[in-house]
Amino acid sequence: MPSRLAVHGLLLVLATSTVVSLLSAQEPTELTSKARNGDLASQASLANDYHLGKDMPQDDAEAVHWWKKAAEKGDLASEVNLGIAYQLGVGVPKNYTAAAHWYRGAADQGNADAQSNLGMLYHLGLGIPKDDAEAARMWQKAAEQGLTVAQVNLGAAYQAGLGVAKNETQALRWFQRAAAKGDAAAELALGMQYVNGAGTPKDPVQGVGWIRKSAEQGNPEGQFWLGCAYSSGVTVEKDDVKAVLLYRKAADQGFAPAAYNLAQAYDSGMGIAKDVGEANRWWLKAAEGGIPEAQYNVGMAYHNGTGVEKNEVQAYFWTNLAAASLDLAFVRKSRDEIGKLLAPAQLAEVQARCQQWAEAHQPAPGAF
Repeated sequence: MPSRLAVHGLLLVLATSTVVSLLSAQEPTELTSKARNGDLASQASLANDYHLGKDMPQDDAEAVHWWKKAAEKGDLASEVNLGIAYQLGVGVPKNYTAAAHWYRGAADQGNADAQSNLGMLYHLGLGIPKDDAEAARMWQKAAEQGLTVAQVNLGAAYQAGLGVAKNETQALRWFQRAAAKGDAAAELALGMQYVNGAGTPKDPVQGVGWIRKSAEQGNPEGQFWLGCAYSSGVTVEKDDVKAVLLYRKAADQGFAPAAYNLAQAYDSGMGIAKDVGEANRWWLKAAEGGIPEAQYNVGMAYHNGTGVEKNEVQAYFWTNLAAASLDLAFVRKSRDEIGKLLAPAQLAEVQARCQQWAEAHQPAPGAF
């Protein structure tokens, strides 16, 4: 049975969900007295000062208290900040319904940040029924006002055909607008459009150039794909050492596909000294990040005692997770043969653990 699995043609789809705040500090003089007397501007400023800890102890619960008073009087910035507080659970328990309520009030007044954040709640179905068409409509409004994160999200919606008809040309257009402002996610997305010839003629040179810009900003996905370019020699001279360095940068940020590729490099000795122990360490990180090929490799390492102490319970755990995602007969066969080595009670316990793991690692709702 194979003891190693490789990933080929791994495709990542962009997803962003940035929440933008409009916080700004105000003059603290006599602020509390004015706020208690109902002065709207003072209430909003006092909330900001509590949130920032400016000239008073930092206290998000107090910030929420005063944002709510100001928001109830129609203060636009306070409505947005209150929505953010409810969405993130800052100073108040998380309440997506309340977040949507306050975002909607500000969005109806044309606030781009509120429109963008409300769009994300529609996309995820948090606090309001999931509605990708409404999400795209909100992002369109915010994107047309120049809000970068909305432009990226709208581009991703067109790219995936979520809430709008799939349109790679429109995706390209919105990614270009956001990338022109230096957004790392947009630079990566734009680069991939050029590499794949999506919405534009294929131009790998320009594509890798945009991916490099994203990587240089520390975007782990950008680092990963630039590493892939060096590994395969796409528009750059093939350089496994540079590829490994980029994979490590991305893997150190928790990007599971990069951890997998770094493990492959250690296992094969490509671009770095061969080290089975390090390969297993990075395969485990990739496996924990949900890469099924890595889960299989970790399981077989435990089964064969390759770089780790033999452990058939762990071997079954990881190969069983892999078999749930990989429709490959030899993966299922490996899992089943390992399962025969366990006592019935052990087998039942590990299967329960696998179920718990799968439930805890469900994809985020509504992710692109």
